[in-house]
Amino acid sequence: MTRILFCVVPEKGHINPCIGTAQCLRSAGFEVAFYAPADITAQLDGAGGFTFLGPREVPERHDLSRGASFAANIRDAAWLRHWIRTLLIDLAPAQVDVIRNVVREWRPDIVVIDPLLYAAAIAAAREGLPWVALSNSLNPVLPDDLDSALLRTVRWLAPARERLFTAHGLTARFNGCDVLSPHLTIAFATEALVGPPPGDVQLVGPAMPHGPRGDEMAFPWDRLDGDAPLVYMSLGSQLYYHPVLFQKVIDAVRPTAAQLVLSVGELVDTDLLPTDDPRVVVVRYAPQLAMLRRAAALITHGGANSVMEALACGVPMLISPFCNDQFHSAYFVEKAGAGHRIDLETIGVSDLSRAVEQVLHSRALQARMAAIRASYARDGSAEAARMISALASESRPATAS
Repeated sequence: MTRILFCVVPEKGHINPCIGTAQCLRSAGFEVAFYAPADITAQLDGAGGFTFLGPREVPERHDLSRGASFAANIRDAAWLRHWIRTLLIDLAPAQVDVIRNVVREWRPDIVVIDPLLYAAAIAAAREGLPWVALSNSLNPVLPDDLDSALLRTVRWLAPARERLFTAHGLTARFNGCDVLSPHLTIAFATEALVGPPPGDVQLVGPAMPHGPRGDEMAFPWDRLDGDAPLVYMSLGSQLYYHPVLFQKVIDAVRPTAAQLVLSVGELVDTDLLPTDDPRVVVVRYAPQLAMLRRAAALITHGGANSVMEALACGVPMLISPFCNDQFHSAYFVEKAGAGHRIDLETIGVSDLSRAVEQVLHSRALQARMAAIRASYARDGSAEAARMISALASESRPATAS
């Protein structure tokens, strides 16, 4: 049986886009396993029981990339720049040998990598295996003239990134933070959002699960008012600790006819947000796909996965990026006419209320969203799986009958 190894960054926004493709590959008869540098077995078990080949322990300071401290740290440009270097470059040398050992022991025929996990690309190349860059962001399709703080950081660390690969006798191509595969690079988007892609990048549409994604949680559906438009707000699984911004959105939505659902992480355990307002539902973590299928508008930080899912569900967005590729998401969404960029930290409540009303009622925005949603009606997970399957078949030597 052909074996396919997924190597991922252990965060929901990086794992979730891989699940549907992995499910399709397994249904097609491939043996699929995952590696990550931290334990992700809980989600893999919930998504169908995929084999996990990484460490089972929770690393120390596992909360470094979330919570109140992270929300404060990302405001420090120097801290953020060095955090990005640590994740992309400094941790990679030690990870290479770990992943090479996993490859040697499990013996996959092909490796599918998160393009931010440079060590996986190096390990696959050193072991002589074809590898696929399965991007969870829009990095592979960024235009050359786009500028952002993240891209300036990428230029700053480019010499160190080149040294990382040349130390292993390799050369590599990049766009934004992503390493591009010489074999196959896939982006979960369509031309309706990003325009024609570079010739070596395949656009397949959205990455949707084929069954449970493994991160579903219970939700009080009986609290939703079926007669009111639903505004859903999430700042992702890392940047959620912004109680002032959630409260501002509550105040802005209150004059409208909408009901509001907030996904707030550990803030649900505090007294910083209301729990007794029938028009405001506050939860730790919402089942996002199910929520977006009910929602009339999304207020988001611009995480690539949230944007992709909103487009697939035809939900217009207000995007308030905080850092990194969130600004790239906002760029593409505004350019495509799928929503508006705002700054939740500086916008006034009355202006925010008007922005919410606009995304709820603008006919031009709704028409544009319908066109983009139609382009996202593709099964990106299945298309990605077919491309990976074809590459695996090409790379697998024929056996005698």
